[in-house]
Parts: sequence; structure tokens; C-alpha cells
Amino acid sequence: MRIEACEGVSASRKHLVFAYYVTGHGFGHATRVVEVVRNLILAGHDVHVVTGAPDFVFTSEIQSPRLFIRKVLLDCGAVQADALTVDRLASLEKYSETAVKPRESILATEIEWLNSIKADLVVSDVVPVVCRAAADAGIRSVCVTNFSWDFIYAECLQDSWSYYFGK
Repeated sequence: MRIEACEGVSASRKHLVFAYYVTGHGFGHATRVVEVVRNLILAGHDVHVVTGAPDFVFTSEIQSPRLFIRKVLLDCGAVQADALTVDRLASLEKYSETAVKPRESILATEIEWLNSIKADLVVSDVVPVVCRAAADAGIRSVCVTNFSWDFIYAECLQDSWSYYFGK
């Protein structure tokens, strides 16, 4: 497919700085992100990956001085007894402890960090709080994922409502 230049669209090869946030829940998200990050780096951009996932998921596939990894847990995912069993109430409690109660502190820290690296774009797979941080920092953001946590937590909310308030 060939992309033709359009009025108002720049075809420049400007160097960009990406802040790419990846949930550390499982390796599926991180594995998918590796391919996107690899191509951004090959295009000449810097990519700062922010994740709770192990470094080796990225560094075993990408060896580049343009790859930066920052270890931060901003998304806890689901609490699971095994690969298929989610503890819905424990998941909500862990999410509250990880992302809801410290939200203001998380936002302040991420806004400061995004400004410090001079991020051009925030990409999230899919750490919800960073979209707010990006907006507050005046930086555009996008989500790249096959699902988001609102989809996952919807059933949890139904369960917790029943647990706390009855049917």
C-alpha cells in the first residue's frame, strides 16, 4: 500500500519520543508491544517503555540505545488462582490499592516524568491512568490493545455490587 502526501499532513521524518505504557499482567501485552516498539525504533524514534513486565521480554528482542525501560507498576491486572480463574473481588481490591487510592500521586509523578523526557506521544496497552496524565501534561495519547480493563472489570463490578448490596 502506498500512502500519498495529503494537504495538511506532514511526511517529514521528525525524530519522536514515545512513552509506551504496558500492563505487566501476563506476557501477552508486552509481547505484542515488542513488535510495535521495534518498528518505532527502526524508524529512528526513541521509545520509553513503562511497565511492570520483566525487562527480558523487551531486551531479548530489541537491542538498541533508543529503547529505555522504566519499571513502574501502574496497572495490576487481575488476581488469578490459575490461568483461567479470576478472583473478581480481590482484583477490584488490588486495583483500588494500586491505581485508585494513589491516583493523584501517580498523575503528578507521570506528568513530571513525561515532561522530563519531552514525550511527543503516550501509547498505552492498556494502562488507563496514563491517558489522564498525558492529557494533563498536554501530550496526545492513544491506546493500542485488543481489550481494555473496563471490559474485564465490568463483571467484577456486577459481582461486587451483589456482594455488598445483595441481588
